[in-house]
Parts: sequence; C-alpha cells; structure tokens
Amino acid sequence: MKKERRNIMAAIEKSYLHWPDLQFIDWCSYYYGINRGIYNTIDAWFYEYGILNLTERRRAILQFLKQAGKREGIKFGKGGLTSNLEQFAAYSKGWEHDREIYHQ
Repeated sequence: MKKERRNIMAAIEKSYLHWPDLQFIDWCSYYYGINRGIYNTIDAWFYEYGILNLTERRRAILQFLKQAGKREGIKFGKGGLTSNLEQFAAYSKGWEHDREIYHQ
C-alpha cells in the first residue's frame, strides 16, 4: 500500500514539472509556503549552478524544498537561502555525481 501511494505521489509530482511557470510557482508557494521572490532566487541559483534544463531544475527545486521543509518549516534568514542551497548541493546523496547530465 505504501509503495502504491509513493508511486501515485511520484506521478503527480512529475506532472507538476510540466506546468506553466505561474501554476508551478503558485503550487510551490501554496505547498511549501515560499513567496515568488524566494522561488525565483532558488531557480536562478540552480540555473547558475549548471542545471539548464527546466524540468531537471524544477526537480532539483522540489528536492531542495522537501529537504528544507523537514527542518521546522521553511524559513531562511539573511543569507540563509544561499547557504542552504550550497549545503544541499554539497551533501545531497548523488547530487554531484549526477550533475554532469544537467550541463547538456
């Protein structure tokens, strides 16, 4: 039952990756409680990090937000967002290994 539920959630989440920008940003805002400015900063950071493909970047954004949400809600102080993104990139399992695919 849990496996089936995870598969359903993965399928739903995968469809989010292809939504128009406004709907995707609004969904992230609703689900994770971030505003458009935070979303844009995260998106730009991953782009500059080298994830040029939009769906892969959105997948990274969702992974980051899920991880950030595990720590007593998502709140970033001054400079906290960038340091959280850097920590995420450095410590996410397999992240650096898979990074080459994002440069295509």
